[in-house]
Amino acid sequence: VTTVVVSSPDVAREFLQKHDAVFATRSAPDAAGDHTRNSVPWLPPGPRWRELRKIMATELFATHRLDALHELRQEKVSELVDHVARLARDGAAVDVGRVAFTTSLNLLSRTIFSRDLTSLDDRGASKEFQQVVTDIMGAAGSPNLSDFFPALAAADLQGWRRRLAGLFERLHRVFDAEIEHRRRVAGEEHGKVKDDFLRVLLRLAARDDDTAGLDDDTLRSVFTVRTCSL
Repeated sequence: VTTVVVSSPDVAREFLQKHDAVFATRSAPDAAGDHTRNSVPWLPPGPRWRELRKIMATELFATHRLDALHELRQEKVSELVDHVARLARDGAAVDVGRVAFTTSLNLLSRTIFSRDLTSLDDRGASKEFQQVVTDIMGAAGSPNLSDFFPALAAADLQGWRRRLAGLFERLHRVFDAEIEHRRRVAGEEHGKVKDDFLRVLLRLAARDDDTAGLDDDTLRSVFTVRTCSL
């Protein structure tokens, strides 16, 4: 696989500013399957890709959005500190990886769905969620013969595509439940609660000029990317 290493500011400027569109396209891993058709990291540059990036930049990573989450970040850190303090008083061990993951996951889920997906006290659920995300990252990053020998891709000799499809399905069931619930209560919540990321996306999807193509598959891919970036 031919690789170019960008190792100086001048070369970085050439790649990332002057010729960014040329080098923005990535080869999609075979194991990711249908996920790559709607995922910002894998979509080729074009109107849809630019619109999805714009939505991410203005509605999720914008400065005013991050500033608005200051109190939420403080709340989640306080919950983590209190949880560790309780375990210390009981003389119990702290699973640092699990509690750090759960705190990050709930901070993200409150931003997207306005609710926690799990809790620090629910060790089984949070550990299971963490394992699914870890398995997705492991499977996606594993060497796959299908990427190096495309003629063999249909056979999926190592089974990575099948494995990832099952892991994505488990994750997507959680997202589907949140999307369905939000649509069911949309009329009741109108004007009563602040916009979270899901509410913004559903509103944009309902517009006639939805150039981002925000169907359910795209929403699942957006949420999958954000969750797996933990």
